[in-house]
Amino acid sequence: MNGLKWPTGKIALSVGLVLCWMIVGDNNSNYNVNAFSSLTRNNNKKKSVTAGDRGRVVLFNTNDDTGKKNNAGWKFLDTARVHVNGGDGGNGCVAFRREKGAPLGGPSGGRGGNGGSIYFVCDARLNTLASLRNSNTVHYRGRDGNNGVGKNKDGGKSVELYVPVPPGTLVRDLLTQKLAGELRHDGDTLLVSRGGRGGRGNAAFLTPHRTSPKLAERGQPGAERWLSLELRLLADVGILGKPNAGKSTLLAASTQAKPKIANYPFTTIIPNLGVCDETGLVLCDIPGLLEGASQGVGMGFAFLRHIQRCQVFLHVLDMSSEDPVQDYLTIQQELQQYDPTLMDDNVKPQVIVLNKIDIYPPGDERDQKVQEITEQLKQVANHTRILSISAATTSNVPQLMKRLKKFMDSHQEKNAKQKQTEDLPAPPEIDFSKTGLDCDSDDYEIISDPAYPGQWRVKGEYIEQVAKMTHWEYPEAVERFGRILNALGIAGELEGLGANDNDLVMVDEYDFEFTPKMTNPYIPMELLERDHLMGVGEEVRKPKPKPVEPSYTPYGQGGFLEDDVEEIIGFEDGWDLLDSDDEMEDADFQVHEDDEIWQS
Repeated sequence: MNGLKWPTGKIALSVGLVLCWMIVGDNNSNYNVNAFSSLTRNNNKKKSVTAGDRGRVVLFNTNDDTGKKNNAGWKFLDTARVHVNGGDGGNGCVAFRREKGAPLGGPSGGRGGNGGSIYFVCDARLNTLASLRNSNTVHYRGRDGNNGVGKNKDGGKSVELYVPVPPGTLVRDLLTQKLAGELRHDGDTLLVSRGGRGGRGNAAFLTPHRTSPKLAERGQPGAERWLSLELRLLADVGILGKPNAGKSTLLAASTQAKPKIANYPFTTIIPNLGVCDETGLVLCDIPGLLEGASQGVGMGFAFLRHIQRCQVFLHVLDMSSEDPVQDYLTIQQELQQYDPTLMDDNVKPQVIVLNKIDIYPPGDERDQKVQEITEQLKQVANHTRILSISAATTSNVPQLMKRLKKFMDSHQEKNAKQKQTEDLPAPPEIDFSKTGLDCDSDDYEIISDPAYPGQWRVKGEYIEQVAKMTHWEYPEAVERFGRILNALGIAGELEGLGANDNDLVMVDEYDFEFTPKMTNPYIPMELLERDHLMGVGEEVRKPKPKPVEPSYTPYGQGGFLEDDVEEIIGFEDGWDLLDSDDEMEDADFQVHEDDEIWQS
């Protein structure tokens, strides 16, 4: 050890990478060995394993017993919850054309661009939802559209966001648990969050009567929701049976898959996939089922969902069991309770395999035991598709795979002649492509609480979306929102329900004062508070009172103003003075003889 030191830094990292490469090895087969690595079916064609594939196998190696608590193999990654939010649309623009030589150019505000939508796309290279269980990939946000500008220039549309998911993924709304769709084939896409529509500029509101509109729309917010994802593995043959029946051993004997194998129950805790080299069949090893699995016993719900997408069931029975026939009936009962369609032989046919015949020595005793159990199963199952094998010694395993291949081909031809296809996806129960503006405008509800008189809540997807897109800073936009309420009949219905002036009307997050007799009644409280902070009093918004004109008394009642009654009454003492003045004027006026008097 003179002068020698242990490798450190980059040397240690290089040695570690080489060791990982040696552990994984170079697999030149046409199938994968783990449910957490990519599965590609090339029908007897060689498949080159990339470095990325090796990395995934190492990260999700279920054969490692160390650190089981933190081992990803112990996390059943066939369910996930993600949050999606489409991009918001761009805002419309208020602009007017002002150029030399073009007087009165008119409005020229452009529209905003549409926000980016979010799609799920089926990727055949994936077979788990592990990529969606990362904390960094739970939230997906689309890009916002660009705002419109002057000169009638519309904002740019945002790009779409595509999220890869494995085949067999079911997408549901988390709140209502309604099915939105299923992705089965490579390249299938499903819209899960639609981007918002761009707001219109003032050029879109130009009419012969409104030649200079000063209003625009805000961009429509993108759809936002939580989704529940459920994976149901797609395979040709689903291997099912009780725990420790030899299902994983059969998968390892017929394919190059390397599932965990041990002599105790529940060795397999996750479904494993494998592709048979000779026939090209995709086999799925379902973990062991117990009595009561249809009620959730032993993670029955998590395991049973994967057999629904298998075309043929391979039922493995343990010959070392006390009663193999009763084991078969127990599993059949659980399938019937979970989904009755799984028991239809025309839709999901079954093949029964008697495993572990090697526990009996070769001879008449083994043949007699196998024959006895086979006859009992024929009476119970009502078919003759029964074969005895030994997965540990691979006895009759190649023959079983060949028979399965022929049976699969005949089953598919039979379905094609009867115009039957594989179980079609269930029809969607909810449409994610529909937004608030696509809803019925008459579908609204007015709610009032007697405990809070004078407050009204208007609920409706359409009217709430219009409120979000209204540019409250423009008085003409506020006036337009009031006209929409009148056109939809909301204002009239509020009056019919007993709404009075200055009552509080709430639409989504916006509050208004209900004053239907005014031209511009709907002004959000936030704008009123903003004006108050800026020093603008509420008296500016109130109409100035008109001066009261004096009312005249009819001629028969005196013919003078009622307001002058007190002054006239107080002038009674001055009438004598007026009479004396008249007498003085008459005394000064005298007629002489020489005066010429005009006569008619």
